[in-house]
Amino acid sequence: MFYKFKNFIDHSYARNVSFAYLMGLFCVTLGSASTALLICAFVTIIFFNIKITFRELYLETVSFAKKMPIVLVFPLFYFWVILTSLQGGDWFHDVTFLAGSYWQFLFMVPATVGLFYLSKDVNFASVFTRGCRFGLLFVVPLSLVQIYFLNLRPEGILSNSLIFASLCIAAAGIAIIEWPEDTQRIKTWSWVVFVSGMVAALLTFSRGMLLPIGLVTLIAIYYFIKNKSRFSIDIKTIGITLACFIGILIASISTDNGWRILNKRIIEPIQLYQKDRSFDRSISQRLDMQLTGFYAFTQKPLTGYGIQNAVQQSNDVSMVVLDRETNYTYTHLHNDYLTHAVGGGIILLILFVIVIFSPVLMTWQFRKDKRESSLFYFSLVLSVAFATIAMTNLVFRNDQLTTMFCVACIFVMVRRLQIIKGVETVRTPDMAIIANGINPIGLKPEKSGEFLG
Repeated sequence: MFYKFKNFIDHSYARNVSFAYLMGLFCVTLGSASTALLICAFVTIIFFNIKITFRELYLETVSFAKKMPIVLVFPLFYFWVILTSLQGGDWFHDVTFLAGSYWQFLFMVPATVGLFYLSKDVNFASVFTRGCRFGLLFVVPLSLVQIYFLNLRPEGILSNSLIFASLCIAAAGIAIIEWPEDTQRIKTWSWVVFVSGMVAALLTFSRGMLLPIGLVTLIAIYYFIKNKSRFSIDIKTIGITLACFIGILIASISTDNGWRILNKRIIEPIQLYQKDRSFDRSISQRLDMQLTGFYAFTQKPLTGYGIQNAVQQSNDVSMVVLDRETNYTYTHLHNDYLTHAVGGGIILLILFVIVIFSPVLMTWQFRKDKRESSLFYFSLVLSVAFATIAMTNLVFRNDQLTTMFCVACIFVMVRRLQIIKGVETVRTPDMAIIANGINPIGLKPEKSGEFLG
């Protein structure tokens, strides 16, 4: 066992590939550890890349941007966020905070180029998918521990139920994407972990997550129907798994803690509305912010007020809109489209929407291509999940969500760069082969301390 582990660690090609696998695993299970891993990877890939000098990396990045201009939306989005944040009294603090919240977007394109030169033939999106699948095996057990033994609303290790549910939904959608190297067993288990991720998201009883769960599930069903001729999965296994997870869901609700959460978040708000057509405090505050936020946006639609000032600006106009003052202390307006519109005006709103749907825009031409359609559906699930989550929550000022979105986008861009560079066939390396001391087929033995290209 130690020999296999040493072979794996010593093999730099394996280390390159395992980055994508660990990102998928960490994004689902370990929260901010995924961001820490991304920081280390960016520093290595961009500034200490042994396959390409920094100057060559810069020139290749410019060339890539010229051939695929859509990638420029990421740094443009970053700089407009920073520029509009200069408004306000403590602008230095605001700029520093937002620069640290959106930093991933600044380095995405050069990181894409650097990663391509480290391992030119790897399907990183497929490896990332496998990492997400493995991570989803743990989300339901962790949720059950928190419900049954800790009397908590499920939140993983993230201390935030909404973020935990969001990551589970996005990862579950990605998990069902079929790649060429997937065996029948892997295809079956991909649907098992899809159900696991959705059940974990439902166990948080997050009302705002119902729409993302619904739309991602519809895409999954459509994807299955469209590709059923290529699928050869064990329906019996999936049926038994689905029945087990439904049983787990019902059993969790029947506990004192589960019923308390369900009653507070779902049943009582419905009963209150049926009784006198009013909303509970949480829903009322969110509706207030939608109204006041939209009015604040119309007062300064071009440049906005700075994202850090979005909630305060909505409070400032509350008397005009609601005939009463509000003093909400949230960090966002519970609608990331509106938060960016109030923060940076119509320009930032447009950039935000383009960023969200950039994976789809980059892969639209592959939707009917049998060889690359998996990449399109990978991108579609990613964009739809984040687009719907953004309707009721923030997505880009939370480091875990930002990291997951940006890393997945990088893996999509690597494939586009591979095509531009003439790499037609990519693959998902078998880590077990490397661990046994054998190079993957077609690779030359690597020299000590070098990455294979």
